[in-house]
Amino acid sequence: MQNLIKESLARNGGNGSAAINARGISHRGWTPEQRAAAAADAVLGATHVVPTLGQAATAFNVSATKIRAELKTREAAAEAAERAIDEDYAVNRLIDAWLGASPKAREVAVREIGVAAAWDVIARIVG
Repeated sequence: MQNLIKESLARNGGNGSAAINARGISHRGWTPEQRAAAAADAVLGATHVVPTLGQAATAFNVSATKIRAELKTREAAAEAAERAIDEDYAVNRLIDAWLGASPKAREVAVREIGVAAAWDVIARIVG
């Protein structure tokens, strides 16, 4: 969940120029005038402020638990999408390797993988 928040900050200029993590505002050592200016920038939309869970819960009148659950759901979906991309990449590499291999190299590959494993895959495809 923290990775999702960190990535959100990075996409929105997490280097401090365009996005402010609300957790760190009190630790920045700003004068009251600087805090007022930063708050005005946030209200005007000139600066993106990433609220804490508690601040978001208050602003949207929902429990922090529900927000946390939503963040976990989104993180799981992002991880599943990443796994799907990795799977597609692996499939494409296998296809490229198979098509680029000689008949003898294919024979060696099937022996190494195991004839039973290869037949199991063929049986699932043929039905």
